Amino acid sequence: MERNGKSLTDLCAVSAREMSHLQAQVQRLEDVVFTILESDTKPTSKDRQALQDFDVIVQTLAGLAGFFQRLQLQSADNGDTDVMQASEAITLQKLRERLRDTAEVITF
Repeated sequence: MERNGKSLTDLCAVSAREMSHLQAQVQRLEDVVFTILESDTKPTSKDRQALQDFDVIVQTLAGLAGFFQRLQLQSADNGDTDVMQASEAITLQKLRERLRDTAEVITF
């Protein structure tokens, strides 16, 4: 797979970066939820705002699932994939840009 300067290695790297980003978001939300549950008061407006990140995570996971489904269909159709084309249907602009950018690849 090599289209638009994106190799399978690049795709795996940007995917791993995105999964790490989601993991960090979920960990922050877990802290918020535990703080709310441990307090005997109602959630503050700051707590409620933080809980809205659940929606961003759901949208991000939906975008990633669609992205990988489109890559799978492309590969099944002609054996090749196009990251740019697969990412066009992603409605979250920042996610679309992150998937297209290999400059900030994380290493393990």
